[in-house]
Amino acid sequence: MRTYADQIDSAGASMAEIVRTALAAARPQPHLRWLDIGCGRGDLLRKLRDDWQPASLSGIDPIDWLDDDLRADVTFHARAAENAGDLPPADRVLLIEVIEHLEAPWSALRTAARLVAPGGWLVVSTPNLATLRNRLELGLRGNLTSFRPDYQPHMSPALPHVTGRILGEEGLAVEAPEFAGADVISLSKGRVWPESIRTRCPSLASVSIVIAARRPGEPDGPAVSA
Repeated sequence: MRTYADQIDSAGASMAEIVRTALAAARPQPHLRWLDIGCGRGDLLRKLRDDWQPASLSGIDPIDWLDDDLRADVTFHARAAENAGDLPPADRVLLIEVIEHLEAPWSALRTAARLVAPGGWLVVSTPNLATLRNRLELGLRGNLTSFRPDYQPHMSPALPHVTGRILGEEGLAVEAPEFAGADVISLSKGRVWPESIRTRCPSLASVSIVIAARRPGEPDGPAVSA
């Protein structure tokens, strides 16, 4: 059977869909202040720079591996996500496929929520634990597929109701979750669920869950209507 790491290596199409879904949930428009927590090389920040005329771009990652072409446009902070509390507020805060990698995911999520400016949005995406594949493997082997022992980067499973509860406790209004990315069909040698199945049963066949939450109030930043 293929390892989860093998499946991640071949999941470029699913990751692209996750990014599209997460960005749509963030309601992008020009002249916003963006903060990408767990920004990595900065692929998402580059897309925002090129497509949305941001007022500012900031990124956080424990390792400084930001691509050189972004350094003039991105304010980068080399720190853990839970240590970002002293940063200025942002109109959009993103944690895209991040919290499952963190030792303190709930502290990081609370910190991120507190950085959302009035009228702003926070968007979180993370592996969907309700997939059919996760359910089968948990029943048969006692493992969640997304958190197998042979894939050490994933540390912290995040149940969506817990994510929503924490964001609500931090004063954000949480929207119903969305789903993105095609999960692998168990025992199929890597085939993924077709769109027709994912449309009918998104929680069982989609690899990632996307949760968006808004801080009430009127925007206090430089955003203008698109």
